[in-house]
Amino acid sequence: MAALRLNRVTKIYDKNIYGARDITFMVNDKEFAVLLGPSGCGKTTILRLIAGLEEITSGEIYIDNECVNNLPPNKRDIAMVFQNYALYPHMSVYDNIAFGLRMRRYPKEELDKRVKEAAEILEITELQNRKPRQLSGGQRQRVALGRAIVSQPKIFLFDEPLSNLDAKLRVQMRAELARLHKSLDATIVYVTHDQVEAMTLGEKIVVLKNGEVQQISDPITLYKHPKNRFVAGFIGSPPMNFINGFIKRWKNEITFQNQGFTLKLNKNFERFIDRKVVVGIRPNDFSNEDGIDIEILVDVIEPMGSEVFVYGKCGGTTLQAKIPERIRPGVGELLNLKINIDKIYLFDGETDESLK
Repeated sequence: MAALRLNRVTKIYDKNIYGARDITFMVNDKEFAVLLGPSGCGKTTILRLIAGLEEITSGEIYIDNECVNNLPPNKRDIAMVFQNYALYPHMSVYDNIAFGLRMRRYPKEELDKRVKEAAEILEITELQNRKPRQLSGGQRQRVALGRAIVSQPKIFLFDEPLSNLDAKLRVQMRAELARLHKSLDATIVYVTHDQVEAMTLGEKIVVLKNGEVQQISDPITLYKHPKNRFVAGFIGSPPMNFINGFIKRWKNEITFQNQGFTLKLNKNFERFIDRKVVVGIRPNDFSNEDGIDIEILVDVIEPMGSEVFVYGKCGGTTLQAKIPERIRPGVGELLNLKINIDKIYLFDGETDESLK
């Protein structure tokens, strides 16, 4: 396997439309890296630049310390798994997996050995004589993975490979991909818009917005220490609540003030007095035991078995809170919750950068 490095990679389309802008990050040997962001953020463009399917405007891409800017895709020693599987409908599973090796004129014995090993790893040995139309979505995805595995590339590139699967199958395939990464000791770059996929699979996550890197870190750091409001809102499910307002000194107390809503703070927030800020609170950080009081006028209740999601108004802001199943507020009732001051996130009201 190999390491991958992007140095200030930029892709400009016609009329100064940026697909990627000044992208710099490193994927270490055998690391599982995820490019995460909403639709149109540039993550697939970056993957195609790595694969050589798009020509970069500026910057350098290195695989094993070799600049591959001018190498065609078939010389970069990468394998790509697409969102739509891209299987040949008239070929059997065996022939689909073997196709790339046949094109490169591999000896028959070596080809057969690799195909059977990949089929065994992916538990599709008994499906080798079937055609793609006879397979389920999950089985087709395994065949696409097998076609990538047999080429034994330096780097695997995955472009939202699970997005066409149903929710239950996505969970199963996530576990399969995690096991596959460990068994192959592979270097993987994985594109997704699903932050749950990113958090469960990625050892390193590159968060993207509008073709630019917002933050690069491991999942726990992104969750606990987001660099800005965008990262904070994108990482975590359900998403973080945001309340716009100002930090003021009122009756010798430091408070965060929003329309019809006041939150008492401690002296740690004194340096932000008279500053426009955004307070962030994760839905699962509310409690009914210790902390600062927050009162929510309930308007939607979502029972989820062992827990309940509640939506309601607090001042002029709609908040979402996760509460224990035993607490059963009614629609139209006032629900008194508490928030630990140490679990509040604070962002600059003008730049959206984290202030803590």
